[in-house]
Amino acid sequence: MFTPKYKITDTMATQLMKIQEASILVQQLPLPVSILEQLQKASREETVLLSTKIEGNTLSEYQKRDAFYLPKFSDEAQEVFNLMKALEFLAEAETRSLPITEEFIKKLHAIIRVISHGRRPRSSDYRTVQNQVGHRNESQWYLPPEPQDVPTLMEDLVAWINAPESAQVPAPIRAGIVMWQFLTIHPYMDGNGRTARMLATYILRRAGFGLKGLFVLESFYDRNPKEYYRNLQMELHSNYYFGRNDCDLSPWLTFFLSGLAEVFTEAAHLVQAESENYTAVEPELIRILDPTQRIVFAQFSFRYTSASTSDLRTWLKLSDRTIRGKIKKWIEDGFIMPRDQDGQRIRSVILTPEYQALAAAIRQEPDRYRYLFK
Repeated sequence: MFTPKYKITDTMATQLMKIQEASILVQQLPLPVSILEQLQKASREETVLLSTKIEGNTLSEYQKRDAFYLPKFSDEAQEVFNLMKALEFLAEAETRSLPITEEFIKKLHAIIRVISHGRRPRSSDYRTVQNQVGHRNESQWYLPPEPQDVPTLMEDLVAWINAPESAQVPAPIRAGIVMWQFLTIHPYMDGNGRTARMLATYILRRAGFGLKGLFVLESFYDRNPKEYYRNLQMELHSNYYFGRNDCDLSPWLTFFLSGLAEVFTEAAHLVQAESENYTAVEPELIRILDPTQRIVFAQFSFRYTSASTSDLRTWLKLSDRTIRGKIKKWIEDGFIMPRDQDGQRIRSVILTPEYQALAAAIRQEPDRYRYLFK
C-alpha cells in the first residue's frame, strides 16, 4: 500500500499560502472572454513548447508551432501534436469531472505516446521489460522497479489518489506526490515525464487550482533543469529498491511547491496586468470596485435585485463575520444600502441608486460586460 512520507515545513506552508493567494487573485480579477481565451491558448502552446524541450525534442520553436494543430510525419513533430491533443483531453476530462483511474492514465499516455509505425492503441499497457533513466554513472541515472511490480505499484498509487484521507491533503502537495511517485514507478518505456506533469496539472485543476488554465508548470523546470533532476533524485540510491520505495518526500515537495508558487505568482501578475489594461477604459464606478465588489455588482446587474448575508457568503465564499464587515464598509463607501432603511438590523442589501442606474445601463449591453462573471 502506498503511504507517502513527508512533513509540512514552515517553508512549504509559506509556498502553499502564495499558491492560494495567486489562485484567489486570478479567480477574482475581471477579464473579458476574448482576452482570457488568448491567454489560455498561449499557455497551452507554452506548455507544449517547454515540455517537449525538457524531454530533449530538437525541433525549433517555429517547427513546433507548425506542428501544434496538424499531424506531421516525424517522431518529434508527432510528439508536439500529441501533447497538444493530450491538453485537449484533460480540458474535456475536467469539464466532465473524470476521476483519475488506471484506465484514465493509460488513455492519457496513449494520446501522448509517439507511435512510429502501426495503429495507435486507445490505451497504453504498462511496460513489460526493464528500463532506465539516463546512463550509469550520470547524475540522472535511475533504475526503476522491475516490470512485474509496476501493476501493483500503479494500482496502489491510484488507490491513494482516490482515498478519502488523501482528499484532506492540500491539492498542491497531492499533485507533487503523484508526480514524484509516477516518475519513480516509471510505468512506461517513454513519455513518463510528460504524463506525470499532465497528471499533476490535472489534479490541481480538479481541485480548483487551475488558474483558469493560465499557469505553465514546465516553465519553472525549464529554468532550473539541473535542480529539477537533482530534487527528483533527492540523493537517493539509483536503484528503486534501495530506499526509494520508502523515503521522505519533503525535499522534493519543497522544490515542487516553490516552483508552483513561482509560476502561479507569474500567472497572477500577468492576469493583473491584463485586467488593469482592460478596466482602465471601464466606467469609473466599476473601475473603483475591488474584486469582491465586482462579484456582487455582477450578481446585482444580471441576476438579483437584493441579497441577504447568506447570499453574499455563497457568492464570495467568506465567513459571516467577514461579510458583515464588508457590508458595513460598502454602505459607508456608497456601494450598497440596506433594503429596509427603517429596520433595526440589516437583513438584506441593495445597490445604491447610483449603482442601480449603472446596472440598468449595463443590462442594455450584456455582451460587453459579460466578462464581469469570469
